[in-house]
Amino acid sequence: MSSPSKLASVADQLWSWNADELQSLQDVIAKMIETKEAMLGAEAKIGVRQDRETADDLREIRHFLSDSQLDLNGPECVLLGSLHKHLEEAELLDTRGLNIWLDSYGRKPSNTTSTVENLEKKGFMEFVAGETLNSHKTFRLTDAGRSEVRNIMCRLARKSVVSMA
Repeated sequence: MSSPSKLASVADQLWSWNADELQSLQDVIAKMIETKEAMLGAEAKIGVRQDRETADDLREIRHFLSDSQLDLNGPECVLLGSLHKHLEEAELLDTRGLNIWLDSYGRKPSNTTSTVENLEKKGFMEFVAGETLNSHKTFRLTDAGRSEVRNIMCRLARKSVVSMA
């Protein structure tokens, strides 16, 4: 209850109830509390599961990028790097930062900005800022881009399993 006047009003109403009615109400309230606590526990478990899935995705992306035997083209690297940054909760990405990050894996494309521009034409990226010719541009991964990265990851995972056999 948010205000003392509401609580006082409810208490006044309950005072007029007999003991059996109050006992029934107490049982209902106990069930409500039990249900709400179970819902909170389920939400916490869902959050832990989502955290594990995110950690697994991040680990898998880093594995793909560091596996020199996987032949990845520039757009695939940019999409994988963009999803990685998105999973790390970076809403907006910039081509310079992505260049540096991909270069740490030896996967920097020849021109990240033009790669992002081509991915934008396909609907996988969306520019947010930096429209001048030689500037580093700010962009974000679209839903279609996320879906495309998932497809790439599935393909790479299958390739990895086949190569291990």
